[in-house]
Amino acid sequence: MDKIEYIVMIITEFAKRYQLTTKQAYRYIARYKGIELCEDHYGIMHTLSMDDNLNSLVVYCRKNGGQL
Repeated sequence: MDKIEYIVMIITEFAKRYQLTTKQAYRYIARYKGIELCEDHYGIMHTLSMDDNLNSLVVYCRKNGGQL
């Protein structure tokens, strides 16, 4: 899986978890620098479970001002 497919999958799963549209999820993740996290740490993140990745993403976004 390449980075783009991985990031699309993360956004889709994030949207499902928080009952958002894919567009809303993307905007939230991008606004609070979650896309950068996924790009910078793709090498590690794509080997972890989706649950672990989503939990890490939520914590990271919260540290950058997110409210979910």
